[in-house]
Amino acid sequence: MTEPGSIQPVRVRVVQSSAEFASLADSWEELQKDAVSTSVFETFDWQYLWWMTYGRDQPLRLLLATEGDRLVGILPLYIQTVPTMRIPVRLLRPIGLGGNTSPDDLGPVLAAGCEERVAQALATAVMQLPGWDVLHLSDMLPDCAFVAVLRSEIKRRGLPLLTGRSERIPFLDLPSSWEGWLEALPRDRRWRIRNQRKKLSVAQNTRFLVWGDPSTLDAAIDQLVALHNKRWNEVGEVHGFSSPEYIGFHRAVMHACFRRNRLRLYCLEAGGRMIAMDYCYRFRNRIYLMQRGFDPELSKWKPGRVLLHHLVEHAIGEGNSVLDFLRGDHSYKDEIATGERETVYVTAFRWTVGALAHGARRIVMPAAKARVLEIIRQLRPAPTKTE
Repeated sequence: MTEPGSIQPVRVRVVQSSAEFASLADSWEELQKDAVSTSVFETFDWQYLWWMTYGRDQPLRLLLATEGDRLVGILPLYIQTVPTMRIPVRLLRPIGLGGNTSPDDLGPVLAAGCEERVAQALATAVMQLPGWDVLHLSDMLPDCAFVAVLRSEIKRRGLPLLTGRSERIPFLDLPSSWEGWLEALPRDRRWRIRNQRKKLSVAQNTRFLVWGDPSTLDAAIDQLVALHNKRWNEVGEVHGFSSPEYIGFHRAVMHACFRRNRLRLYCLEAGGRMIAMDYCYRFRNRIYLMQRGFDPELSKWKPGRVLLHHLVEHAIGEGNSVLDFLRGDHSYKDEIATGERETVYVTAFRWTVGALAHGARRIVMPAAKARVLEIIRQLRPAPTKTE
């Protein structure tokens, strides 16, 4: 019998079936509820629905850490085999990475109060896991205990290690009031925000709303997809909602998040028709801006900017503390961001043919090409000045 208050060893087992993955919904939510460092992208809904959309035909390697009968850690991984120089390379990756989605903040969910011990157990289990050539875990929160422990474990085993920043992510710290936020802005910016809203409202009879009807959520998603595609098709750029898998995945995620009050679908109507939408998650008083869409035919009235400022006002009124813009460089983010954060990656290579091929193709060859181009640039004669 275990003595009351004694620390039990952390044991790790590997879940390899989608059916057992599905059975973890309640225990996963319970674990994450008290986790200190976590994100909406690490929720059961986001992870499981991604797996069912993009990963089902690949080997699942979901690590569960337990302390006695208590679940204390989850690390969702899978193995993706990719051909590199005609050699099959087995990549051990986080669930969420590898499809045509771009999540941030992937990594383990660790029980509060025992992060270091659980992280060490998971890192050891990862390194002992058979069947992979290259470990590539990216988009991890840098303050997660697992990151430092995993780096140390890789170094201890003498394996080649690469680590660094995955993404730069701007964010806006939200104050306690909308008027307070406006007053803190430069005078010309404050005037521009109010003027853009007023001009669009007068010209188009606009109405701001947050979608709240589950029975018509699919219709709202269809409008988001149409606006998003219309915006990016106008400028001829690749966009998110361009594949059935992507649309189907996000439709399922939006329904799941709606049921848990984690979806915020901000809308701007004009004369009864939708002209702009922002697809966001709300998790732990943090708003994550996932995707946007607006009608480019109304671009002179800046409907995207007007909706963003409505979003900020609503997020403040709801008591949120941060608007997280997620990855992607766009001017509208930096215009109002008050700071930026980063996510990090850790890559390790085993001494296998697959790992050597991956390292040569993804690291050595690009570096050599860049060096050659730099030498060519330096050897070019300087342009002569003309009179």
